[in-house]
Amino acid sequence: MVALRKMFVDKEYRGAKVGVAYRLLKHALAWAKEKAIHQLFLGTTTQFLAAHKFYEKNGFTKLEKEELPSTFPLVKVDKIFYKLYIR
Repeated sequence: MVALRKMFVDKEYRGAKVGVAYRLLKHALAWAKEKAIHQLFLGTTTQFLAAHKFYEKNGFTKLEKEELPSTFPLVKVDKIFYKLYIR
């Protein structure tokens, strides 16, 4: 299990046209595969709607806070949580 702790992309580099966030995520997933990690968790705030769409578009599914692993590093502002199975 791995927790993705905050991934921010500067405003001018956001969006599918530039693809920075997508490349960062793919790099993180490749690293996780190398380390034989099969699950990735993350938390985000309610205001980052574009981030929610990005995560869901890339295979993440929402889960309740209570479904997080007990070792997940909670951040007080995070209210929405996601999980991704890494294949």
